[in-house]
Amino acid sequence: MTKIQLYVLDEDNAYADRLAAFIRTSEFGDKLQVKLFSKLDFVMELLDKPELEGILLLSEAYYPNFTNRCTSLFKIILSEQICNSREAETKLPFLYRFQSLHQLISRLMAFYWEQQKLIASVGSKRTQIVSVFGSVGNSGKTITAIHLAKQLSFRGERVFYLSLESISSASSWLEGDSSRFSQLLYYLKSTPELLGPKIELLKSHDPRLRFDYMTPSDQIREMQEMSGEDVRILLEALTSLNQYDFIIIDLEASVHPRIVRALELSEYIMWIVLDDLNGLFKAQALCKQIGKLQGVHFVVNKYTGKQMNNFSVLGKSIECYLPYIPEWKIIHSAEQIWQSVIFSEQVYGMFTACKSSLSSRSLIANEEAAAS
Repeated sequence: MTKIQLYVLDEDNAYADRLAAFIRTSEFGDKLQVKLFSKLDFVMELLDKPELEGILLLSEAYYPNFTNRCTSLFKIILSEQICNSREAETKLPFLYRFQSLHQLISRLMAFYWEQQKLIASVGSKRTQIVSVFGSVGNSGKTITAIHLAKQLSFRGERVFYLSLESISSASSWLEGDSSRFSQLLYYLKSTPELLGPKIELLKSHDPRLRFDYMTPSDQIREMQEMSGEDVRILLEALTSLNQYDFIIIDLEASVHPRIVRALELSEYIMWIVLDDLNGLFKAQALCKQIGKLQGVHFVVNKYTGKQMNNFSVLGKSIECYLPYIPEWKIIHSAEQIWQSVIFSEQVYGMFTACKSSLSSRSLIANEEAAAS
């Protein structure tokens, strides 16, 4: 049997040597052929070779050098901070460095074979629209949306973050030019057929978080004049670019036509609620006002470990809980937003749980339809 080529790029030579020695003396020695690299230039030369097959396992320190580098190798990131990716179909999986080598290689092999099964359908993957919505202000909706965009982009997904709030607080957190939204709205109204190329020119990019974005900063009147049809045109233009796996939409707590239309066009809706009587009342009122939506997942934010209110009045159970972060009670700098690894990881866990829930419900519905 031909061995799978495993190329390891790691600045920690001692760890890489130990990993290679373990593979050669274990049952994985019959499946993997290990080649170690300590210099980036050597790997870059290797990637220029045509029809290269196998796995590229690289440490997180080298990850920025490969974000836009095309290769036929299956990339896996060796991380000191991010725990193992939960799903084998994660596009760019992370493996936690400080685990047993047997478990690490077992997961590496599982990721690789799952990728081989999915490789035929990767080219046809469509852009998925995810909305983060809240019933009240200051519920942590924008922080949740930003952390979700970050987590997806760090796992190799191509992400576009779009805020449709009247004023976006994210504008002060992100690096890049966030003053172009009004220009985008102008082209959306005047020449919608050219909106795709205009997005290419006007979008911003945050180099730290590795995703593209657009956020309004001071166009309150223009945002109020934005119609549901405008939102449809904008989202169609974004998806037609075929550049993004996910569009994360940050929505304010209102029933404005642009907000409702965005919800209707979303595959997943992360509806943020607080364990608060007033917040629960407003969530119930918004549910009645907006009507039935597909893909709604209720998520309690700022959870302290004990639920005080009965959310059954919303007609759906709570699917996830996000922790209360005391340090965010008063935000005084943008850097505060990124300091909670626990919150960030749980946001990603929230999304994967909601995806699994939706897939299970779809499977049950299809089975019931087939039975009838």
